[in-house]
Amino acid sequence: MVPTKNSLRLTDKPSLSIASRFDLLPAVASILIAGLAALFTGLKRDRSGTPTFYLHVAYAILRKASARLSPLQFQWISPSTDEVYKQYMQSRGAVPQSIELEYDAKGHWIGDKHARNVLIWYHGGGFCLPANIGYFKFWESLIQSSSAAGKDLAVFAVAYRLAPNAQYPTQLIQSVEALRYILTKTNRTPANILLGGDSAGGNLAVGVLSHLTSPHEAIVKLDVREPLAGTVLIAPWTSLDTSPDTEFNCLGDVITPDVAKPWSQAYLGNAKHDYYTDASIAPSSWFQHLETQKILVLAGANEIMLPSIRQFVEKVKTGFPTVELFIGHQEGHVAPIYNLYVGDSKETQQGKRLKAWLREIL
Repeated sequence: MVPTKNSLRLTDKPSLSIASRFDLLPAVASILIAGLAALFTGLKRDRSGTPTFYLHVAYAILRKASARLSPLQFQWISPSTDEVYKQYMQSRGAVPQSIELEYDAKGHWIGDKHARNVLIWYHGGGFCLPANIGYFKFWESLIQSSSAAGKDLAVFAVAYRLAPNAQYPTQLIQSVEALRYILTKTNRTPANILLGGDSAGGNLAVGVLSHLTSPHEAIVKLDVREPLAGTVLIAPWTSLDTSPDTEFNCLGDVITPDVAKPWSQAYLGNAKHDYYTDASIAPSSWFQHLETQKILVLAGANEIMLPSIRQFVEKVKTGFPTVELFIGHQEGHVAPIYNLYVGDSKETQQGKRLKAWLREIL
C-alpha cells in the first residue's frame, strides 16, 4: 500500500503495552549490570576492543540496551528528534528553524539556512530510533570545520517517521521529499547539495540516489539537472539480511547482530527486500549513473558490519568508480556520532576524514 499524505500523521510517542512498560524495570537493571561488568572486563581489553576504558564501558551499555529493549520501548523512553532539536537550539541560544515536509516529515536547519551549500542528513538508528544529541553536536562540528576553511555549509536534518508505526517505503518517500524541498524551494543547484546518512540513514541516502536514476514506483519522480556535489555514508546498512553465517567479536562496537532482525522487521513489515531496501543485492549496473559527483564511505575497523560494508563498496566501485572507503582504526559503528552521544568529544579518524573531504569538494 502506498501511503498518502494524511495517512502518516502519527504521535511522537508510541503506544506501549502495560507488559512492555513493566518490562522496562528488569531491562534497565540488566543494562546497569552490563555496565558494571564492563568496569571489570575493561581492565583486560585488548586491541580488538575500544581505544579507551571509558568507551569500553559506554559501548557495553549501548550494546545491552540495543539488544534488550524493543524498538517501541526505546522510542517510549527517548525524546523525539524534534524534541532533541529544540533542546539543542535553546542550549545554543538560537531559534529553532523547522520545515514541514510532504508526507508528515520534518526538516530541521542547523547553521545558517541561507548558506551556499547544504548537507541533507538522514539519521540512523535502525529506522526505529530518533536522532540523539550526538547527531546535533556532530553536525555543528561539520559546520564549524567548514566555516574555518572558508566554506559555507548548513545541515538540513530530516526527521522521518519511525518504524514500526511507519514502514517501508514511508521513510524513503520522506527522504526523497527532503531533497525535493531543497532543490525546489531554496534556490540551490544540485552542485551545492550533498546527501549524508549513517547506518539506516545511509540506507536511505543510497535509496534516494537510486530513485534519481531508477524511480521507485511508489515515489514521485525527481529530476536533477546535474549531479549532486557528493554523498557521505557512515557505516551504511545496505543489507537487511538477518542471518549472518559468521560469529562476531562485538566488544569494540556499539551494536550486536541481535538487533538486525527486530529492527529490519519493524522497518520492512510485510514488504519484500528490493534494491532500495538492500542496495547490496543490486547489480553493479544499478550504480553506474548515480547523480552524485563523489561518494565517501566511512566505517570503523571494530564494527561488526565492516565485511558487508566492504562488499557494498566494491560492488558500487564496479559501476561508479568515484567512491572512497575510509576505515577508522579501533573505531566502532558510527563512532563520530555515538562517541559524542556518550560524552567522548575526542575527534575520531572518521570525523577528521569527513571534514577534510567536505573542505575538498565544497
